[in-house]
Amino acid sequence: MTADKAALVPVRQIPAHELVLDQIRRSLELGQFRPGDRLPTERELTELLQVSRTTVRSALYVLEREGLIEVRRGRGGGFIVQAPKYDATETRREMRKNKKAIRDAFEYRSAVEVAATRLAAERRRVSDVNELHRLLSAMDKALGVALGDQTAHNVHEFQTLDNTFHLTIARASQNDLLIEAVADARRKMWLPVGAVFGRLEPNANDFHEVIVEAIENKDPETAGEKMNEHINSTRSTVESYLKR
Repeated sequence: MTADKAALVPVRQIPAHELVLDQIRRSLELGQFRPGDRLPTERELTELLQVSRTTVRSALYVLEREGLIEVRRGRGGGFIVQAPKYDATETRREMRKNKKAIRDAFEYRSAVEVAATRLAAERRRVSDVNELHRLLSAMDKALGVALGDQTAHNVHEFQTLDNTFHLTIARASQNDLLIEAVADARRKMWLPVGAVFGRLEPNANDFHEVIVEAIENKDPETAGEKMNEHINSTRSTVESYLKR
């Protein structure tokens, strides 16, 4: 077999409902739909995603079975997003088995987010800076609430703002490929380590302010450096969690 042939692998035909499932899961993981939110109706999802109702129903059935949505009947009902349920002991056990996935996720995140942050510092617009300051204020308030009451709703509220903050920096880079990569990297980090953050620590909002300051000052070196420190700090939190 030649080198070229060796690089080829069988192609798996992906069922349409798996593609729909992936899109909705991504929206949930990135906080675009929060616990308590109502997903678009079955008809709206069919039109938005350009697939059949049968395909949408298959995807929603999986989400309901996994406990990610609840189907409520009658007036005011619909597909309601549920807060993730965590089993700390089981999560730690699974993560210890898959340390490479955690390492890979953080290295991927560092590579793309640092690059996006550096470009954001060079290309940011006034509107980007204003939005980042708005998010900083909202995150500070949300963290204070969550530290006082570590309910799933309060924790998820901060996590949603945190995701929006990082994606806003990515959008300020004005590089479409990096924007997509940052969203993908944050999602890949969330899959192996998201359950660690079933509660928040007092340092959850650290580094964000200095990152924004560097972006506002158009200082790509400092912005990239502080983003890298932020990501490594999160990685240290995860590694400490696994040693408990």
